[in-house]
Amino acid sequence: MNGDLSFVDGDLPFYVSGGLVLLACLLKLPVLIRARGRDWLLSSICSLLFLGAGVQFTTAQSTIVLVNRGTGVPNIAAPLDYMLLVAFSGASIVLVLNWRGGTGTAQARHLSRITIAAYGTVVVLIAVLFALGDAPVEQRTRFDLYYATTPFIREMILLYLTAHAVASLSVGHLCRRWSREVHGTLRTGLRVLAAAYLMHFVGYDAMTAAAVVGRWTGHTWDVLITIARTVIAPSAILGATGFVLPLIGRSTAVRYWQLAPLARTVRPVQGAPGPEPPPLPWWKPSVHLRLTRRQTYISDRILACRDHFDPRIRDEAHRLALADNATGDEAEAIAEAALIVVAVECHSAGDGQGLTARRAANGDDRTVASSDLVDIARALRSRIVKEARIRTRNERRRTLHGAPTLRHQPPI
Repeated sequence: MNGDLSFVDGDLPFYVSGGLVLLACLLKLPVLIRARGRDWLLSSICSLLFLGAGVQFTTAQSTIVLVNRGTGVPNIAAPLDYMLLVAFSGASIVLVLNWRGGTGTAQARHLSRITIAAYGTVVVLIAVLFALGDAPVEQRTRFDLYYATTPFIREMILLYLTAHAVASLSVGHLCRRWSREVHGTLRTGLRVLAAAYLMHFVGYDAMTAAAVVGRWTGHTWDVLITIARTVIAPSAILGATGFVLPLIGRSTAVRYWQLAPLARTVRPVQGAPGPEPPPLPWWKPSVHLRLTRRQTYISDRILACRDHFDPRIRDEAHRLALADNATGDEAEAIAEAALIVVAVECHSAGDGQGLTARRAANGDDRTVASSDLVDIARALRSRIVKEARIRTRNERRRTLHGAPTLRHQPPI
């Protein structure tokens, strides 16, 4: 009896991490139900999180004992865990391919079909190889080492490790490369994902493969399997965090909060309809209505001061942002944020005639519409935008202080 209970403490990290991953999936379930399958990205991430939780639960020794004894087949839990891990690996590649390229692109569909076919074949082969092999002695944590030289079981172990390693390297590389092109919670999530999959590869795949190869060459490197098992739980939590972070960035409540700096920036603009919505109460969050009102509030005030838009401000800020190694989208958001900030300052000072004349002379009738309002709100933190605001205020002060001097010159 004591032997059966001795592994319970060691299972705790797997059940906790699996529970957290499953919780991340369940938290998005109400939104998924409301979407009725129309949000492909959300559906894919929830499926991936569900598979990831399954991997964690089936890796725990308590689950291994339960599955083996419940089915009456020694070590049946091993191929079950491997099949879930391979399915999770393939789903990771498919998700990132379509997440980046878009579900409607021909290349994404083509690569997704190849990945699904390849990893689906691996799942089937794992089941076939286990059925052909002979693994009569139950091994809860040392299955890979104990049967490293057993015909068919050896090939099964090599197959699942290879499939998982390829997925870890591929997804980690895709996430790291993509993170250079985006910003916000998506960039953070992709970098966390890259770290998680790198941890998968180095901590689990490489360690386990080295231990198995050691058995083939007559060495006993069991400590590597122990290290590999300690990596499974934290890497799973990192992976779940990386997938959930971009979803949090898409949520209505977070978007409402992210727009607050831009709402404060345009507040001095007069002549636009409607007051700023009151602060969002935590006990009654009418988030969708509040977000709509805040977006309308901001847009109305931007339109109210667009006669003060100076295209030179936009162009100069865009040039400086690109020179500061900003991406194209970031530079556009910074340029439009600078344009708005200067226009609000001029509108508040009642000094729009000169800018209106220059704008009309340049034939520029662009509106702030190419960047998302959240991107513009985020760009308000840019040094370039802050300097544009400071320069405008300083010019206004010099104008105000210079006028009295001309009126009160001493008599000649």
